[in-house]
Amino acid sequence: MKKIVIIDDEIKLREALVELFSFIGYEIFEAQDGKEGLEKVALHQPDLILCDVMMPKLDGYGFLKIHLTSKQSSIPVILLTAKTEETDELIGKQLGAKEYIKKPFSFLELKKIVEKYI
Repeated sequence: MKKIVIIDDEIKLREALVELFSFIGYEIFEAQDGKEGLEKVALHQPDLILCDVMMPKLDGYGFLKIHLTSKQSSIPVILLTAKTEETDELIGKQLGAKEYIKKPFSFLELKKIVEKYI
């Protein structure tokens, strides 16, 4: 079973993503901020990481900076964010994000992108 870590401080969105991806057969692990996300990634060794940008403690950009120097750096990261400026997307991709998905998004769109990297 393929594993995904979902890092997002928005509880309702995180729970919806957990439910939807679990329903279609993925094993899901949750984190509410980048710091907890780093711990979950190290512990569970997922196949993919979905990460919000704006979070407390450690944001998505900070998560990416640390993730890319970790033993798990080969695990792809997809950023999910309400930040819609082109410069924000450029920063995310320069830091190593495979995709930069702007909220709101459709689950079908996200599912296709997840399948591309798993």
